[in-house]
Amino acid sequence: MKLVRSVAISYLGQAMKTVFHPDIDDIAAADVFAALADPIRLGILVALADVPEVDKARCNSFSELASASLLSYHFAKLREAGITRSRVEGTSRYLSIRREDLDRRFPGLLDSVLETARRDPNLPRLSGPLTVS
Repeated sequence: MKLVRSVAISYLGQAMKTVFHPDIDDIAAADVFAALADPIRLGILVALADVPEVDKARCNSFSELASASLLSYHFAKLREAGITRSRVEGTSRYLSIRREDLDRRFPGLLDSVLETARRDPNLPRLSGPLTVS
């Protein structure tokens, strides 16, 4: 019992790791295009765009598209390119599109990419609506 208690105290005492998000001025078009060149990442973007409350999209909602470790890689690429924002809440991570930032930095780009991607029959898609909470 003492061991469990000390582990819990040790765990609660740790600071949460902050997640890196590039500043809007540091987002490069080449990085955005490179990140969206992967079909799984483009599928993630389309799924996020189709949800009305995107800031509540759980990372584990995309398990149909790839394994957990591969999804972590894709989420990082999208975040590092400045396309998405990750928010940590307890043991969960939530994704959202940085729509305002992207629209300000590259007007019309996101809408154009999403419109084209939605017409692609080969794009990986979730079988049902994205799980939000």
